[in-house]
Amino acid sequence: MGEKLLEKVLFYEKQRLTQWWLYMIVILVQLVPVFLIITDSARVEFFMNHPDFLASKAIMWGLALIISLALIFSIKLETKITEQGVYVRLFPLGFSFKFYPFSNMLAYYVRQYHPVREYGGWGLKGRYNNRSLSIRGDRGLQLEFPNGNKLLIGTQKPQEIIEILKSLQK
Repeated sequence: MGEKLLEKVLFYEKQRLTQWWLYMIVILVQLVPVFLIITDSARVEFFMNHPDFLASKAIMWGLALIISLALIFSIKLETKITEQGVYVRLFPLGFSFKFYPFSNMLAYYVRQYHPVREYGGWGLKGRYNNRSLSIRGDRGLQLEFPNGNKLLIGTQKPQEIIEILKSLQK
């Protein structure tokens, strides 16, 4: 379903991956092959005798590092709440917002959860009938549907969502 441009947005949140340790893991993983080459004298000798091959490998590793960091930096979870429902997207997995109307929900509320225990971590997680979209933290907007499906949308602003939901229920 497309986004209705005339709807007033009551709540908006954009979350990004800002954990420094995640970027360090990516950099370290990219540097392991370089370390292995430097510590192997036979490989060092091969690369010294084939500088063009070394240059092409260095360019490949550099590009892989840049692409990996750019991909991680581009990840964002966006949530919008309007009077009609909830819009959510996890970019770059979804380019457009997915709309969940309140009229199609049995319940919606903010709750604390255990990301690793309940869903196996952060990101797009869970089974087809019990999914989670989260970037970090342990608070989320729980949506429950008549067919038994559930969707948890992570948030860093749980109190704001609680206030919006209270105002919508009046």
